[in-house]
Amino acid sequence: MTLYRSLIIPANNAGLTTEELRRYLGVGRNSVVDVAKRLGVEKTHGIYSESILWRQLFGVLPADDPARSLLRESLADINWVRKVTGVPNSTIRDNLRTGRWQYDRGVQLGYADAEQAPRMRRWLPALIRTRVLGTPTPNFEIVEPVPVSAPGSNPRCEPASSADAGDVFAALFASEAARPSNAENNNSQ
Repeated sequence: MTLYRSLIIPANNAGLTTEELRRYLGVGRNSVVDVAKRLGVEKTHGIYSESILWRQLFGVLPADDPARSLLRESLADINWVRKVTGVPNSTIRDNLRTGRWQYDRGVQLGYADAEQAPRMRRWLPALIRTRVLGTPTPNFEIVEPVPVSAPGSNPRCEPASSADAGDVFAALFASEAARPSNAENNNSQ
């Protein structure tokens, strides 16, 4: 049993391709795009940004190069966690459900509905490994994930109101004196 997982180092400095993201997440090729969308990881010019991926999935960013390498390890599934911790799968699931799990909780990539228990939880191997070995926690910067809007809605596709569709450049480059004050804006609404 190896404590380390394979590194997924993107071929492009801009981020991961769909295939690289699939291998990183450990999901089927038919699931990767859906998982990315639901978690708020957008594809830009065929690439998924690593920093956006890490922020959205785990709420962390690497604070240094060793932390970046740890974040690039392919995510671990429940079977790997079982082998490393020695805790049976059913006990892991029960402890997660009841809040008694003493390791990192990971992230649920699958749909969480009442009819079926989700089976796509993934963990950062470094966090499980540090707990098992009693080593210091990796140097991750804690960040807030960006909230994901409701499925099917994209607030960036349409202006908030017809007033917003006016001359944007005039508003951006107007002098401070010419701009309405906050009080005027609040009274006009």
